[in-house]
Amino acid sequence: MTMIGAYTIGKKAVTFGYKRYGVPGAVASGGAALAGYLVVRRALQSSTNDGSVDSAIDAGEIQSAVEEKGLGAVTDKGTLDRAINEDEVGSPFDMGDVQSSAADETDEFAEGAGEGDSSAGN
Repeated sequence: MTMIGAYTIGKKAVTFGYKRYGVPGAVASGGAALAGYLVVRRALQSSTNDGSVDSAIDAGEIQSAVEEKGLGAVTDKGTLDRAINEDEVGSPFDMGDVQSSAADETDEFAEGAGEGDSSAGN
């Protein structure tokens, strides 16, 4: 289920980006939307210690937020409130913890992307 959800969001974002900006837009849009979904998924998993959170995440909401505001949108409490269905999560969690974890994951992603582009390695 994880790969299907990630594949679906990536495919939709690539199609959106391609229609709007061609091949470069497809790559950028697809990558950002997929990264946003994975950030929220990891943050929710770490806050719940539950491996089956995919059904609780609205991938379309994540995709829309990332397309509109960039990857940083996944750290916004409003985005997380709209994207996570608390009734679908198997264990209790604190949305503040999810938001903090999402911010950490986003920072790690941004650092990792920057290292791969220009430095010889740290």
